Amino acid sequence: MDTQQIMRAALKLANFKTIPADSEIHVKGRRIRKVLVAIDVGVGELMLAKGLGCDGVIAHHPAGGTARLEGYKVFQRHVEQMKEVGVPSEAAEQAIENKYRQLEIQHHPDNYDQTPSAAKKLKMPLVSIHSPCDEIGRNIILRQIKTLDGGATVDRLVRRISQLPEFRKAKSKIQVRLGSAKNKTGKIAISHAAYTNGGYDIARTYFQNGIGTISYIHISDTDLAKLVTDGTGNLIELGHIASDWLGLNPLLKELEKKGTEAVTTTDLH
Repeated sequence: MDTQQIMRAALKLANFKTIPADSEIHVKGRRIRKVLVAIDVGVGELMLAKGLGCDGVIAHHPAGGTARLEGYKVFQRHVEQMKEVGVPSEAAEQAIENKYRQLEIQHHPDNYDQTPSAAKKLKMPLVSIHSPCDEIGRNIILRQIKTLDGGATVDRLVRRISQLPEFRKAKSKIQVRLGSAKNKTGKIAISHAAYTNGGYDIARTYFQNGIGTISYIHISDTDLAKLVTDGTGNLIELGHIASDWLGLNPLLKELEKKGTEAVTTTDLH
């Protein structure tokens, strides 16, 4: 396979038509028969790939380039996800404003050049694939819980998602961070695959518009404290690394079908 074929495989599985802002082919390559796959890739992972005889590297989190600088633009996907479950368009747009601005400021000084430049010097093909894999994982979760109705308990929701292999293996177990495991879920929103978690504003907007339970893959203590003070709704935290591998693993299976061996840096594959 080549790097374009790898990216196209991810887009197809995610049902994306174009490469999103948080994904990029940093260094093109052909005849990739063995690829190192890691959540985070720096110069060390590139050297590891070289030592293991790999022909390329796939990073999940943006390893540099415009994907690192402008990947935050994918945060706008939260608007579509909120609208899908009935949040009015204007409320959804307002909910992303604060954190969207913070993300732009946060990433502007990032060292976007170091890892791609090292990959070029090592002649190591490098690809970052972020939100396509997150969307693959999100769809797996949606299928896993589709038979649950609003009368199910939060505990039952957690147990249903925990049946997925990545969550069974993970050391960081799914946590009920807001509300109670005994509560009824009400309407559920899986808030994932939009660059990063929606923080306080997006969670509050979901709760204000008929959602009883939301899932994030991670949340800051500051945002959680604000939600606890509000005292409404249920929020479960799925766990970052298990959620990431949930979406990566189907891509790796697809690559292996096409003759490219995936060497991973985890036991969750």
